[in-house]
Amino acid sequence: MGFAENKQQEFTKKIRDLPDQPNIQPHELKEYFDSSPEELRQSHNGLCDALTAKTAATALGFSRTAGVPADTVQTAVENVQQQLNAAVMGNIPSGSVTGDKLAQDVRDRLTAIESAAAAETSTRAGADRSEAETRANADVNLQNQINTLSAAKCEAYIGTYMGDDQESQFVHLGFTPKAVLVFNNSGQTCTGYNYYYYTGGLAVTGHPVMGSQEKYAIEITENGFRVFYHYVNNRDYTITNSGLHHFIAFR
Repeated sequence: MGFAENKQQEFTKKIRDLPDQPNIQPHELKEYFDSSPEELRQSHNGLCDALTAKTAATALGFSRTAGVPADTVQTAVENVQQQLNAAVMGNIPSGSVTGDKLAQDVRDRLTAIESAAAAETSTRAGADRSEAETRANADVNLQNQINTLSAAKCEAYIGTYMGDDQESQFVHLGFTPKAVLVFNNSGQTCTGYNYYYYTGGLAVTGHPVMGSQEKYAIEITENGFRVFYHYVNNRDYTITNSGLHHFIAFR
């Protein structure tokens, strides 16, 4: 392919498009992070191949001069060759036309081409180093992402319990949860009009759900949580320990 085909456009996968906590497997995340450097590597290698191809000169631009009216390096060289062939044909021995016999602007152009080729070689070497650094940085970033996801992960346990209408009941989980979310059988945490039935809520470690008269409704304890049943003046009821309830415990 030529130069235009190897121009790097928008990357197919961008890190900014990922959610803050990607829900994908580690190997998929690695492939996602490697995709942009891989696309850049392929574009760079394609450009290197295009620059070293025999037809590269036909795509390299040339600024026209009074003596060489050409638009590419290839046509400029051919024009110079034509001018040399036309100049006193037969009287110029082969190999006798050296750089100092060329017009100054031609010599300047050839010198510029030589410098450009040397610069491209240097740039190519720098790009190889840059690619290695990019891959190393991507590996570090990927590991940091994996460590962050591992630290932030949370397991959820979903279950039900039946209240016994006693003052309190312990719901055993076999682990001490970080948080517990409780609903009644209708998916509510509070019901009533002009009076209140506290039927659920979200309890976290050190912060129980408070029911009527600032009494506990749900409290996290070791290996589970505790629910309660009480009322005040036949008006405000805490009935997390009455009837069927659903819960989600976060470990």
